[in-house]
Amino acid sequence: MANIVKIQDGYSFLPRAEATLLEALESENIAMEYQCRQGYCGCCQIKLIDGDVEYQEEPLAFVQEGHILPCCCKANSDVTVALPQPLTELQQRKASA
Repeated sequence: MANIVKIQDGYSFLPRAEATLLEALESENIAMEYQCRQGYCGCCQIKLIDGDVEYQEEPLAFVQEGHILPCCCKANSDVTVALPQPLTELQQRKASA
């Protein structure tokens, strides 16, 4: 069963089951900051407002309480996240890249 990803700005979507949260956000044309895609650097860290995620591998980077690394986790339930910048800015950056 697909889980809904909700962004605090009021946008939601259904990601592919096999996609990490970072891949799911990118598939929605949301330009997230990242470096390693494997949980080593912590660059993609975002706040998890609600829901549960499962890490494919435990991240090596320090993860603040209440935050997740979308590069190496998938939604285990419907999740709500807060992005580091307003959604419209992240979508515009992707469109102009």
